[in-house]
Amino acid sequence: MLKDYRRRFVLLTMLLVGAVLFAVFVGLGVYLHRETVNNLHMTMEQALRPWNEPTDIFLTLPEGAQPLEERPEAPPGEAPPPLSLQGPGTTEGLSLTSVFYDRESGEIQFLSDRETPDAERLSEAVKAAVEREESFGTLADYGLVYLREGMGEGWKLALVEQSWLAFRTWRVGLLLAGVFLLLLAVFFVLSLWLSRLAARPMEQAIERERQFVADASHDLKTPITVILANDSILRANPELSPAERRQWLDSTDEAAHGMMKLVEEMLTLSALESPDAPKAALLPTDLSSAAEKAALQLESVAWEKGVALETELAEGVTVPGSPEQLGRICGGLIENAIKYEPAGGAVRVTLEQAKKKAVFTVHNRGSVISPENQEHIFERFYRGDKARDLQKGHGLGLPIIKRLTELLGAELEVQSGEGEGTVFTVRFNCAE
Repeated sequence: MLKDYRRRFVLLTMLLVGAVLFAVFVGLGVYLHRETVNNLHMTMEQALRPWNEPTDIFLTLPEGAQPLEERPEAPPGEAPPPLSLQGPGTTEGLSLTSVFYDRESGEIQFLSDRETPDAERLSEAVKAAVEREESFGTLADYGLVYLREGMGEGWKLALVEQSWLAFRTWRVGLLLAGVFLLLLAVFFVLSLWLSRLAARPMEQAIERERQFVADASHDLKTPITVILANDSILRANPELSPAERRQWLDSTDEAAHGMMKLVEEMLTLSALESPDAPKAALLPTDLSSAAEKAALQLESVAWEKGVALETELAEGVTVPGSPEQLGRICGGLIENAIKYEPAGGAVRVTLEQAKKKAVFTVHNRGSVISPENQEHIFERFYRGDKARDLQKGHGLGLPIIKRLTELLGAELEVQSGEGEGTVFTVRFNCAE
């Protein structure tokens, strides 16, 4: 399931990123193509400027091209040669030819000081260009780009091979395509990394759920086994005396109550952790009264186990919450301390108010929680090996208390060490 989730995450991410990049690069390609056409248009305009007028703009010529020459001196008795671009045809295949077309005679004069190749094709192209309405455009049949300007009784035209423009367009297109694919590859790697990062909480949740099911099954299997075994014994031995039958029935009753308690704790924790659970109103509540009541209810449990229960509770400490919530927090921590305190030991319960905080502590001196266990005691179903073997419980009491303190905006922490025992501390915000 997680692999499918990661695949869908990567696929959707790449589709989104790919669509955005494609739109960006298509726009960039269109912009660069227009810039190329504009630069070509300006270069052709430069070539058509009258030779006896100075140019009043500065143009960016194609790479390798030179500006127009100074008009050269002509030998005595000879006409000066016409102007042309320096090195036409040497810049990425650019070939620019200037042509004068006489409207009356139809005569075509190539304004160049070198031989004009394929003059017949160019002449046909000139005739086609002068018939066009547009002064700038493409002659697809002749593979040329033209620019036309009026000059006296005729037309002056600049012709450029269309292959030059196509070459520049394809070169830019291939460059953009290469960058596009490179960025897609980079985003693909990033998507894989992000998919792992995004799936990690889900993996942890699934692992916790798997562990939850395993632990719940383990804790339910034992009492069910006891109940079935007791029932089998009673059915197989109808001659048992009432006292013997009572023994097996009491064992069944104890196992059933254990299952009931586990189910209740699971439902309670599920309700507390549900995001849709209704939030209880946090009203000013007497924490001193709730702590005293919880201690009184557990005095008999402590006495039966041989544990001294000592209390030192400040009076009139009020915190936001409800009597049920505060009673469960205080009672749960005191019961947990009595459970793990060996006979002959003592559990000390204190409550004090410091400025805007109410500090409730439960200290049992005879038990220590190892550092590796301290990191997990608030996890569902977690119990240390010794606790699992020697004590009754399902490992849900402390997680329930932890969740209750969070709902009340309180802080729960534990400190434990050799010679000091274990101290659970809850810091409540005092009611205003």
